[in-house]
Amino acid sequence: MLHVKEFNEKHPIAEAKNLKVAYGDKVIHENASFHINEAEIYGFLGGSGSGKTTLMKTLIYLKEPDRGTVTMLGKDIWSLKLKDREKIKLQTGFMFQFGALFSSMSVLDNIGVMLREYSNLSKKDVEDISMFWLLKVGLKKEAANLFPSELSGGMKKRAALARALVLSPKILFLDEPNSGLDPVSARAMDRLIVDLRDSLGLTVAMVTHDADSIFSILDRFLIVNDKKIVFEGNLEEVKDFKENPLQELFDSRKMKD
Repeated sequence: MLHVKEFNEKHPIAEAKNLKVAYGDKVIHENASFHINEAEIYGFLGGSGSGKTTLMKTLIYLKEPDRGTVTMLGKDIWSLKLKDREKIKLQTGFMFQFGALFSSMSVLDNIGVMLREYSNLSKKDVEDISMFWLLKVGLKKEAANLFPSELSGGMKKRAALARALVLSPKILFLDEPNSGLDPVSARAMDRLIVDLRDSLGLTVAMVTHDADSIFSILDRFLIVNDKKIVFEGNLEEVKDFKENPLQELFDSRKMKD
């Protein structure tokens, strides 16, 4: 495991209870419940189309559940007035799978978008803070003036990660952070995620199908199968689960060893 620090006190920073989530008449989840503890790295696992991303969308204000509650930082977010929900939203960060950088902006300007929108900071302060996060995610200073079209896939991910962090959120959501990366870059991203959690006390929740990430950096995770949560816990607990949903991954890793 890549973990450096131990976080013994477990306080939920986000919790979903008895969610029903549907698109029209098509029910995706019924009575889904899970929680994410403060300062842990939590995973949403499952096959393509299983509904794992839909669950995360209920936490990042993209999909209102038809029934149930979603609590973030102690607040039932979907019952809040819009302006109060915005206050909670600004304490969360989100990185899209493919970065979603603005093609007409430089890397530094991309990172500073949220600061320009939601603060009264001077231009210099915005640039200084943006540069701090650019360096924090492992990009070099020279990348600041590049445009997204000039970046490699890994650099785009890091720039998008810096943008997600620029408001110093308490919880960071990542959608397939290693998707499209070569194995070396993927492991570097894993190390960066752990470093951010350890150095900032940040909570990280991520949708992933990357086997190495599952075994090396996740503290806990849920597994969705056939649009139902079939497991929530850690690797030790899933090994003792009667029908281990990760058995094939366990077996493949044994073969590699």
